[in-house]
Amino acid sequence: MASACVPDPESYPAIQLKAIAKSYGALRALDGVTLRVEQGEFFGLLGPNGAGKTSLISIIAGLNKPTEGSVEVMGVDVLAQPERARRQLGVVPQELVFDPFFTVRETLELTAGYYGVQADDGWIDELLHHLDLTAKAAAN
Repeated sequence: MASACVPDPESYPAIQLKAIAKSYGALRALDGVTLRVEQGEFFGLLGPNGAGKTSLISIIAGLNKPTEGSVEVMGVDVLAQPERARRQLGVVPQELVFDPFFTVRETLELTAGYYGVQADDGWIDELLHHLDLTAKAAAN
């Protein structure tokens, strides 16, 4: 009897792009981008305005679909399973911006939405407790 061989999750590259292209009408923003970033590597995406950095990041995060090509995050096909792939990603904003009109609790609810997680009061209460912010939950 043959057994299915399941690859070790640590054997997948963190990001695997193959021949990614993205067009907006007549504008070809990305053209055949192939990239492999291994787990544990540090990687920077640099370029001038209009070079396609935001388009590429949006495709990796499953927020935008490529015109051509394939993309995987930790072995998960972003086009076939965008929510599952997105759970493998972290967000590090270029600048920390907190809306002064949101409470600490509302900020956590909003952040959960970045990952496709429906805010859960029990989960948020637990986070507030572990971060020693329970007393500040309603503060702006």
